[in-house]
Amino acid sequence: MTDPVVIIGNGIAAVSAAEAFRENDRGTPVIILSGEPYYAYYRMWLSSLLGEPLDLDKLYIHKPEWYAELNIDVWLNCRAESLDTENCTVLSDNGKTIKYSKLLLANGSSPFIPPVAGNDLTGVFSIRSLDDVKKVNEYISDKENGIVVGGGVLGLEVAWSLANKGKKVSVIEGSPYILSKQVDETASHLLMALGEKAGINFVTNGKLTEIIGENGKVTSIQLEGKIMPAEFVVFSTGVRSNIGLVKNTPIKVGRGVQVNEYMQTSVENVYAAGDIAEYKGQVYGIWPVAREQGKTAGLNMAGKQVHYNEVVPSNYLKVFGVELYSVGDLCKDGKPFDSIKKLDKENNKYSIIFIRDSKPVGAVLFGDTKPAMKISKAIKSNLEIPEEIIRNNDFEGLLAMLQ
Repeated sequence: MTDPVVIIGNGIAAVSAAEAFRENDRGTPVIILSGEPYYAYYRMWLSSLLGEPLDLDKLYIHKPEWYAELNIDVWLNCRAESLDTENCTVLSDNGKTIKYSKLLLANGSSPFIPPVAGNDLTGVFSIRSLDDVKKVNEYISDKENGIVVGGGVLGLEVAWSLANKGKKVSVIEGSPYILSKQVDETASHLLMALGEKAGINFVTNGKLTEIIGENGKVTSIQLEGKIMPAEFVVFSTGVRSNIGLVKNTPIKVGRGVQVNEYMQTSVENVYAAGDIAEYKGQVYGIWPVAREQGKTAGLNMAGKQVHYNEVVPSNYLKVFGVELYSVGDLCKDGKPFDSIKKLDKENNKYSIIFIRDSKPVGAVLFGDTKPAMKISKAIKSNLEIPEEIIRNNDFEGLLAMLQ
């Protein structure tokens, strides 16, 4: 009997890989090791569940029956402890050794918690899993005053959810403006103004130096120059790939596990996808990339020769009553660029397309995200924009080209 394909991890990369593999190979056993007690779920919905009852059925990417129908064996509450790539085995934390024919590393990433004093106090959280949400919900039920450290996508979603539950929320962002990686300053200031209207307090250029507590519980935070009261703190300061598992193996790593265009690692029959994978020097840590990389890995593990269809990184955000979409390169490297933009402050609408060598490379859509897919396709296909449209800042003319 063929040794199973083993998938370590249980997020969207793992599920996409299993699905793609099964479409091309019905016979080889497939085992998924999930460190959590749940089947794969929509992780990007976690922040919206703060203060809400959890309905697993609505959260699951696929119902448990789906795995049974495809003969995919999911080992819940089971983590990989170590790998032996020479003998093609995985040792799990339940003491079992599994021999694999192919192995996919899809064990994601973990929250980065800055090493500030007091980060281990009761009332300090990060949100990466359903169990994290459960812990936060339990703790904050009788609390009013919270701090979110980090003004990126997840941090703003967390702040918005907490504000909607009647909590008093402050967002601490180390950069000069919120969403500094995902949008430009104009979009950031528009968004911050809406957040402030919704009762959220923002501290930009904020440097957290200590979390202060009494009797082991959070009571306030110390920023450079001021103290702010807080009953709980949620860190949203980025993630790091879970590369600890491959430390004592020949698998090459940088920021993540390095892969080629087939999602293969430096070791034969071992693949990686999602938040743990480093492709062309980048670890993206976003859902669309993880899904496509997982699919690519699954197809190649099934014997296909399929290149990764590179996804243009994008972010979608709905907070403070507005939708926002950003995609591609926002030209923050200091090199010259052109842009086509349209601003309607009164109605909180703003769009900008970033252009280099007459080609769109990135965009931010604020308040009206309808053209998102057309613009993303134009970026991916290297559409040539006529000089006249660029010179006249003709946003409508550009959109007409994309029909």
